[in-house]
Amino acid sequence: MEVSDVRFWRRRPVRRTAAWTVTAAVLAGGLFWVSGGYDSWRADRALDSACDGDLAAGAVRELFDGVSLTSSGGGGADRWGCTVSAADDDTDAGLVLWARSTDRLMNLEDADGFDAPLGHNWTGSFRFDPDDEDTDEARAVLLLNCGKESGYGRLMTADADLGRGGFDDPVARARLVAVLTETATAYTRRTDCAAPAGGRVKYVGVSTTRTDYKPVAAATGSCADLLDGKTAARWGVRTVREIAAAPAPLENCVLGGVRGAFLYGFTASYGPSASYARLRLSERRDDDIARANPDAPNGSYALTARCPGAGGTALFQVDTLHEEDDPKRAAPVVDHHGLRAALQRFAERSAKTHGCETPRAV
Repeated sequence: MEVSDVRFWRRRPVRRTAAWTVTAAVLAGGLFWVSGGYDSWRADRALDSACDGDLAAGAVRELFDGVSLTSSGGGGADRWGCTVSAADDDTDAGLVLWARSTDRLMNLEDADGFDAPLGHNWTGSFRFDPDDEDTDEARAVLLLNCGKESGYGRLMTADADLGRGGFDDPVARARLVAVLTETATAYTRRTDCAAPAGGRVKYVGVSTTRTDYKPVAAATGSCADLLDGKTAARWGVRTVREIAAAPAPLENCVLGGVRGAFLYGFTASYGPSASYARLRLSERRDDDIARANPDAPNGSYALTARCPGAGGTALFQVDTLHEEDDPKRAAPVVDHHGLRAALQRFAERSAKTHGCETPRAV
């Protein structure tokens, strides 16, 4: 056998191996293409530039770990939206973000609970009811100041459906908030909003439900120091239901009787939520006996304060138990002077955290 023949014979297995490798790669690529893998990969890569480049793609991938995603949306400074959904129609998972200017009306109240503030220098909140059967659904909200001019800002929300897992996992809550805050930061920069960015939110609380009451003396958040012990005893207040003392678009405190029964409810509203609340207050005063007699048993009291940026004109209110709300319970005898003083304390403390002026009567 010639030397050249030996070399050729030794090279043939190498050539065959190379040929088999190339053939396997081609077949794998074909299967990847035919099975839709390429489309899924391309859609996932498109997240990086989705929604005018504002979408926090990395945070979205972490939130929907392992789910192939598609996205669409975009828009201008005053009207922007972004939708993310599972590429597989059989997978029920998705995310909707939108941003609007704060001169709009929006009802942020939840009949089932109070949203948890985000803290970390964000004016935001998180809605997740741990007692709800739909543990895979949640909402996060941000108010974004575009400057010191009152009313100049943006409201951004993120509504998510995980499809699997649940927001009872604190990691999932933190990931949704990361999607919102990182997207909001990119969006405000692109639209020249110049909103200051807060810090990373490592822990996100859940909504305060009707059963989350505690003794009035244990109040440390939105209900803290509203009443002294003697006044609480005289009013029949035994419990409170509150949120953490941090800026949020909507802040609440309930002073209750035994087992958390509602007696007095305090609310601070900012931005679009305040606009909505002022409209409702105007409608009530048109029809309510409180218009003719503000010290009526079913009267309500209100204060306003001018705030910088997205806060706009904040509204602070306190409501009492009405007999028509619960015919089995008698409405409390209202200490009008004391109730106004408590509202003033509640409003001043909340307004201070938002950088607002001193609250005044409407």
